[in-house]
Formats: sequence, structure tokens, C-alpha cells
Amino acid sequence: MNGTQTKRRFLAGTSTWLGASALGLGVGEEKTRTISIFHTTDLHGHIVPTQTYGGLANLGGLARCASCIRQWRRESPHSLLVDIGDVYQGTAESLTDGGNLMIGLFNRLGYDAWTLGNHDFDWGPEVLEKNLALSKSPVLTGNLRVDGKPTGALGGAWKAVLPWTMKQVGGFQIALIGLVTPGLPYWLAKETLGGVSVEHPLASLKRSIAEARSARADAIVVMGHMGWRNEDDFANPVRETLRQAAGADVLLAGHTHQDQPSWQSGGVLCSQAGYYGIHCGRVDLTFDLETRGLIGRKALTLLMDQRFELDPAVMEMAAPNLKTAAEQLSRKLGTVTGIIKGTGGNNPLARLFCECFAEALKRNQTPVDGVFHGTFGSGDLPVGEITVADCWRMIPYENLLVTAEVNAEELVEIVREERRVQKSDRILWPFELKLDRGGNVVLFERQGKPVGAATRFTIAFNSYDVQSGGQALMRLMEITSNPSAKRIITRIDTRGALIDGVLKRGEIP
Repeated sequence: MNGTQTKRRFLAGTSTWLGASALGLGVGEEKTRTISIFHTTDLHGHIVPTQTYGGLANLGGLARCASCIRQWRRESPHSLLVDIGDVYQGTAESLTDGGNLMIGLFNRLGYDAWTLGNHDFDWGPEVLEKNLALSKSPVLTGNLRVDGKPTGALGGAWKAVLPWTMKQVGGFQIALIGLVTPGLPYWLAKETLGGVSVEHPLASLKRSIAEARSARADAIVVMGHMGWRNEDDFANPVRETLRQAAGADVLLAGHTHQDQPSWQSGGVLCSQAGYYGIHCGRVDLTFDLETRGLIGRKALTLLMDQRFELDPAVMEMAAPNLKTAAEQLSRKLGTVTGIIKGTGGNNPLARLFCECFAEALKRNQTPVDGVFHGTFGSGDLPVGEITVADCWRMIPYENLLVTAEVNAEELVEIVREERRVQKSDRILWPFELKLDRGGNVVLFERQGKPVGAATRFTIAFNSYDVQSGGQALMRLMEITSNPSAKRIITRIDTRGALIDGVLKRGEIP
């Protein structure tokens, strides 16, 4: 979507909202009352403006959302504020203190609840539990078990995590129910999840709806870290879940980074406020004061552009982290003397990644025979200075390096599977493996020497890929999960290994 289209959508949404108000949402206040629910999702640690995936700049960030929310609160005294997950992973300023800043900002802004997203687990159980303990609001996620126990029956930091909660707003009872995507085990290793297992959201949602109705909820709002897709998939079973768990009034969605202001699924009003705070969402629920019936539902999202100032309280609290992050990101690591291509099969950037990862593992006394990795579609590395910020752009996730022992036949299976993944540029370095159109081996060599079918190698992968890369590499997950693979998850993160590798080189030809 280009800038003109985005502006038209924003203005159209605003016009529709004002028109609806003029047509009756605010008429006869002695007979009706409107409860507003403001929502953010997939902030990923973004506090200051950033850019869209399409390249539109100076948009979003929690500081702008906060200004919008303050304005909405002044207009709508009966309101709630919630977040739908993936709160803190994604920026240097958030990584600086392990996400504490983002949860502290939620506390300061008075969030009423938030939901765990899959990336909130990325930094391991200790970081997650510190953030749970810091939160002053409940963390609503019902379809989880921790060491076999359901949420709502846990102690320690996990006592903050509940399946649902009831909020009294404007004389009405609003039930908030939380769910997380069931895709967790296809992205995150057991060691990273730390005793957490996830269930399909259906059973949890049914239980929570029944309990909320029994507690005389006037409206039920589901906060689900799963979201809009053209069709349901393993990580986003939205239509299936809402169809089989009747009784919800609203779904606030997340995870898929889509701006979908308003749609219906099985009679449920659904809304999703994009990503990185580029949009802020609002739902208005209108009740009849006499019958207490829900008589109106409306949803929209607003583009957080320069019309919204950076909230002074947010910026004051975030200032130390932002300063530290800016200093870190601007540090020069080396110089690129010729364009390093980052697209296509066996591209030079993927080879650079693999070389740096192998070097890091060798320094860690865990040498490998090869590396299987791609570029995350980061594009070419241009001529000129390369900084820490460039490494963040190329590797935006804190994936860890994983080693596993596999034989040559298994390596062929892994590469054969990878060739079926759209837009993947993963390579098996320093091997040369050529397959024909039928997937048969034409050439298999390592450093010019033929590879025997039974030969075993120690290969490095990233922690995302060994968990199937979101079900794209299921055979890889199966192979590396076999006890014979002796899989080891190291504490070396891929971005840190790249930074070390660039520093070592100084100049990259």
C-alpha cells in the first residue's frame, strides 16, 4: 500500500467513525452507555516512530500510540486498554534491559491487561518471568501449561498469568479472555520455552466463555495472539476457534502483523491493529442501560503518523534506553568494499553468515563441519561503512546457534526439503550439493572431495530452523530431534556472531 492509499484509508476510517457517532452512538446518553476498548499489538519493543514493511517512514511507536490513547480517554471516560502480545522483542532499546522498559511503560500507561505472544518467550524463561513479575496488570493467556499445570493455578511470577479476568467499567462487566498462538513449539525449543507447553485455543476459550457467562459478564472480549489470514493455518486457527466456541462478542487479534480494522467471523466482531504501533485500535461497545443488552459494536484502527506527538511521559521514561541503544547501533564494525549480494541461491551474504557462525562456534570450543543458514531476505549489503544497526537489520531475531550430528543422507533430505520452501535462500556451507528436478543427487562434495552416503557431520543450524521454521522444515526438526543427533543449543546468538565476524574482518571485499 502506498502513502496516498494509506492516507485515504486513514481519512476514510476517521470519517466513518465520526459519522457513526453522529448517527446515534452518542445520542440519548441517558438510555445508552458506550464502553471503549483501546488496543495495541505486536509492538516488538518499538517506542519511537519506525517504518512499514513497504518503506513508509516516520510512523508508529508506543509513544505515538500513548498520545492517541490519552486523547481517546478524555473523550471516552468508560474505557479499557489492552495489548495483544509480542511486546518487547525486536529493538535494541528493549533488549537493553530484557524488556523491562516495555512492561514498565505498560504499567505507567495503565494497561488493564496484556496477552503473551510467541516472541515474548524468545529470551528464555528467566527473562519472561522477570517481566511477568514486573507487570501490574494480569497477563491473560489461557491455553498454556507450565510444568503440566494450567494458568490460573500457578505460583511465583506465573501467578500473574490467568485465562481470563473481569473488569467493571461504567457499571458493566467486561470479560477479557486471553489466548496465544498454538504455533509455539514450531518456532521455539523446549529449552527456550522452559517447561511451557501450549494447547489448541478451542478448549481454553470454551471454558473461559462458560465461566465468564456464569459470572454474569455483559460482554466477552477475546484477546488472541493469532490473527488475520486469508485462510486459517496451524498458528492462526481464528475462524475454526470462533465458530466452535460460541459466545464471544469481540476478538482483538495479533501475531500476523496485519492492519485489519474490522471484520466479522461467526458473528464475532474482529479487529487487528497492525504492528510496531503503526496503527492503534479502538472498539466501542454500546449498551442499553435499561435492559443491559449489548446493542452496538464498532471497531477501527488509526494510523499513528505525525498528527500524534511523542508522548512526553513515555519519552522521559524511555530516554536512557534510547540513548544507550543509539550509541550501540551507530558503532562502526568495518567497511564493505564491494556490494555483497544477499539474494538468490548460494549468495555471498549467506556465505558470510555461515563463515561467521562457524568461527564463533570454533572460538566456543564447539567446531562444526558445516552451517545451514539463509539471509532472512535481508537484501544486499551496500558499499560503505557497516554498523551494528546494519547487523540488526540483517538479523532481527535473537536466534541461537544449534549443533547436531547428521549423516550425508539426512543432509540431502534437509536440503531437498528446503528447496520446496518459497523464497528461502538457505545454503549448506561449505558443501556443494546439486539436485536434479526430481530431487536426486547430481553432485555432493565438501571442499572438493566427494561425500560418502554414511559419513556423519556436525552441522550448525539456528534455533528457529531446528524447530521446523514454522512447519516449513518438519523433516529437519525430526532429524535433529533424534537422540543420535546429540543436539546442543549453544548460548551464541546469530547476530552477535555476525558482529564478531565483521569486526574480525574489518574490511569485507
